[in-house]
Amino acid sequence: MDFQSVQAPAPQWETDILIFFCTDDSDPLLPGFRRWMDEHAPWLKQTKALEDIRGKHKATTVLYAPEPGPAPRILVTGLGKREECTLEKLRQSAAAAARCCRELRVDRAGLPAQALEGLAFSLEAGLREAVLAFTLGLYKNDRLKTRNGEEKTPDLPARLTLFHQEPLPELAGMLEETAAVIQGITTARDLTTEPSNLVTPIRMAQRAAEIAQAYGMHFEAFDLDKARELGMGAFAAVAQGSREPARFIVVEHAPAGTEAQSPIVMVGKGITFDTGGISIKPSAKMEDMKRDMAGAASVLGAMECIGRLGLRRRVVALLPCTENMPDGKAYKPGDVIKTHAGLTVEVISTDAEGRMILCDALSYAQKYQPACIVDLATLTGACVVALGDRVAGLMGNRDDFLQKIKDAGDPVGELFWPLPLYDFYFEEMKSDVADFKNVGNRQAGAIIGGMFLKQFVDDKTPWAHMDIAGTAMAEKDLGWIPKGASGFGVRTLVELVKGWDAWQMG
Repeated sequence: MDFQSVQAPAPQWETDILIFFCTDDSDPLLPGFRRWMDEHAPWLKQTKALEDIRGKHKATTVLYAPEPGPAPRILVTGLGKREECTLEKLRQSAAAAARCCRELRVDRAGLPAQALEGLAFSLEAGLREAVLAFTLGLYKNDRLKTRNGEEKTPDLPARLTLFHQEPLPELAGMLEETAAVIQGITTARDLTTEPSNLVTPIRMAQRAAEIAQAYGMHFEAFDLDKARELGMGAFAAVAQGSREPARFIVVEHAPAGTEAQSPIVMVGKGITFDTGGISIKPSAKMEDMKRDMAGAASVLGAMECIGRLGLRRRVVALLPCTENMPDGKAYKPGDVIKTHAGLTVEVISTDAEGRMILCDALSYAQKYQPACIVDLATLTGACVVALGDRVAGLMGNRDDFLQKIKDAGDPVGELFWPLPLYDFYFEEMKSDVADFKNVGNRQAGAIIGGMFLKQFVDDKTPWAHMDIAGTAMAEKDLGWIPKGASGFGVRTLVELVKGWDAWQMG
């Protein structure tokens, strides 16, 4: 979708449909809508059309102008109670408006800036979230469908225009940033959605190379032999069971003048398909394991956004990508694996492969002397049991850093909840033959996963682990997150990079 801003008098707002919002109160009309109606659409009162408007959250009402004009239809979308309206509720309502426009086969939609006046958040924040949700709420990936007709929904609306009568100098920058975020999330959603026979480790490396080339980033990808030379025994152990060539991908964003900075290092789990290995999973719903690379997809989407925005901060992405398969060469329960850090791990379950590839990446990250490390992973089903599918688990070695991530995610609709990493959890991982095991007992599964990863991070380096097993995919339509891949984590990572210097000075 294309979107643009147009400054013009209201009578010149040419669009197929004009979008306003209302609330579920005794006076449902927001100030900007009322002002526009009084000045340019008295027919709304004269025809009693206002009686049809419903302010219930996500309710939509379409009103038709009695005479031809630049805006022949008005779409009014409910926000619920005004005092309860949050940015998340606005995102949901904007997505509902977008779906209504698609059903009406609208080509051009228009959103007046004044439509969001009178709400608790700033006009700039409201417009940004409305545009983002309007666009992402229409996301679909049906490129593999070959039949025409009802199976493919039309790519409509094709354009969203922000109309304003007074100068809004911040609007151009806001739209540019929003477009970058939308592209990053779309990249993450596409990679997570498409099947594992297409999104292989090689394809992940190709996509990373494309992004790096587009934005002047450094790119390299290690094959399995090189990974072994570097001492990445845990990554190699998982990868050796697959015929699909593994890749350890490195993408570095270092604009001129930032080369000496300690980078923010982002690590993404890239298991492009997970059978469980020798500890094989049940066949039911195994097809969903194509999404086990959602962490890597979100890191790659964030890097695309960071590059497109040209953020002045050095950032390194590490993406260990491989399949986890039950081949004759696959690693086995009982094996003892030497990791990049020199620590040895007794394998109890080959289905705990995510932490195996991540531990080598976390250890490798130390070579950059990072300012901080963040890893994203669809790591444990236990996190889904604990927090559901709307909140990600958050663990790390510094409470202030975890709070920084939580504060970055909350306003953009990505919710995190901290889980503890008390030292006594390590007792469950003790091994008789190695430094520790790769799993504990069935208790505190998500925390044990985080505790395992903690062994591979320098305590002096702020580190956070995001378990996005529940949030990476929406099992039902969530409005601006349609059913399927969510791209969860992209916005939080971008916000972390944008606000890093301010946080450090604080």
